[in-house]
Parts: sequence; C-alpha cells; structure tokens
Amino acid sequence: MAKKVIIMARINEYAPRDRNPHIPFTPTEIAETAAACAAEGASIVHFHARNPDGSPSHDPEMYLEIIRAIRARSDILIDCTLGQNTIKGDAARAAHIARMQGSPANRADMAAIDVGSTNIDVYDAQAKRFTTTDKTYVNTMSTCMYLASEMDKVGVKPHLTCWAIPFLRAADALMDMGVFQEPAYVQFAFCEGGIVGGHPCTIASTLAFLDVLPPNRRIEWTVTCKEGNLLPAAAVALERGGHLSPGIGDYPYPELGCPSNAELVRFFAGLARGFGREPATPAETRAMLGIRA
Repeated sequence: MAKKVIIMARINEYAPRDRNPHIPFTPTEIAETAAACAAEGASIVHFHARNPDGSPSHDPEMYLEIIRAIRARSDILIDCTLGQNTIKGDAARAAHIARMQGSPANRADMAAIDVGSTNIDVYDAQAKRFTTTDKTYVNTMSTCMYLASEMDKVGVKPHLTCWAIPFLRAADALMDMGVFQEPAYVQFAFCEGGIVGGHPCTIASTLAFLDVLPPNRRIEWTVTCKEGNLLPAAAVALERGGHLSPGIGDYPYPELGCPSNAELVRFFAGLARGFGREPATPAETRAMLGIRA
C-alpha cells in the first residue's frame, strides 16, 4: 500500500476576504471550516486567531476559545501560529502556548516555528518597486530554542517551517542538539506573488530542498506556497513521499474559482488519490508524527 498523505489545511493566515470571501475569522467560522476540511480529507488544520473584523488577534484566550471550538466539532489535529511579524517579543509570541497547560481541550497538537529569518517585503514588478522595505521576519536561534522549550513544557509539537535551504540546515542542527525531537514535521514554504524571501514554487526548488534533506533524520516533510499555486511542489511531494499543506489563507486560487478551504482540500485529496495515495486520518497522522492522543 502506498504511503498515506497528510493534508494540512492552512485556512486563514492573515488573508483578507476581498480576494476570497471564504476566509474564516471568528472562532465559530474557524471551527466549522476545520470540520468541513476534515470531512474532505484534511487531518491537520493550521489557523491564525483573528478578530471579528479580520484583524490579527494575539489574545491568548482567543486561541483557547478557537481550540475548544474545533475540538467540539472534529478530531482533526490542531496547529496554531505564533504570530509571525505581527507580534514582538519571544514571550509574547508564546503567551498562548503557555496557557495550554491542563485540559487537553485547551491545547493545540502542534504550533509553527519558522527556523530562520528572511525579508518578506513584496516586490511589485510592474511598478518596479517594493511595496515595503522593512519587513524582516526575525527568528534567531535563541528564539527558536525558547519557543521549542515553551512548547515542550505543555506537550505541543513544533512544526518546522523552512522558507529557504538555510532554514532546513538550521533545523537539522537543532535536531542534532535535541531541541527538536524526531520524527520532525518539516514544511517547505515556497513564495510567489512578489515575495522574494523564499524559493519560488517550482519542481526545481522542491528538488533543491530534497537534495539537502538530512538523510539520517526521521522527517515527514510537507509543502506549502505563500501567494501562489501549490501544484508544482505538490506533484513532487506526492511522487516522493511528502505531504501537502494547501489553504486559501496562503492563496485565493482564482484558477479554481476561489474555492472554500474544504473545496480546496477535496481538490488536493483527489490529486493525491490520482497518485495512488489516500489522505491520512487524524489517528494515522498522530502515529506518523509521534503525537500522543
């Protein structure tokens, strides 16, 4: 039997609704979206807490409310953000993680750590200028180690996002130190739409990551694309035993009619089946990633 594929639905990020009206904002919307994605084959949901007007929320209680709402509707694994560049300070970024002690109903299964720093300014090729010039996403090694330590205290597994090959090399070093435990869940994050701080979403870029994927590590790897269609990387992942992390939070998919997250999961689940790989269930995903029930 072919290896099953883990589908993580990246449902909202900080995307607005003007390009795709299906972006969920509220805890109820996020929870209903997560359940709908689970029904179509997703086994992990990745979310960013949002206020009712769509602005970023960094209230730890909002994160816990969202987690409880998801748990009440589905057994999908929960993966939350640490705020990216919208929140400053290591302790502030991990404040909601620190509140996850106690009842499993309040705890995410995973949370994202970006294992390096990069510029995330957008280049407007038509205007021949950058829309901003000061958006550096800073993740020092001390930050990565601190966030990993905070997650370890409450039993939350890091998912390791790599925007470029140096991130992957740093993840390998941190695994060597024992900061990150194996099996690791490593995400190759490709960048389109004028974001030049990461690799473009191409077959060649995906193969470049695989060329330096540590052969002596237990790693399950997945692909995502910020502001672009995931299909080129998805084809390599499905052929080479990787996994998929699509979502309208990253890209509205106008070529697919601006689908909902569940419709997008259904599309990629069908693609996986075309490669002979069935979507993994939440229980199967837990076993693959070493996450306790």
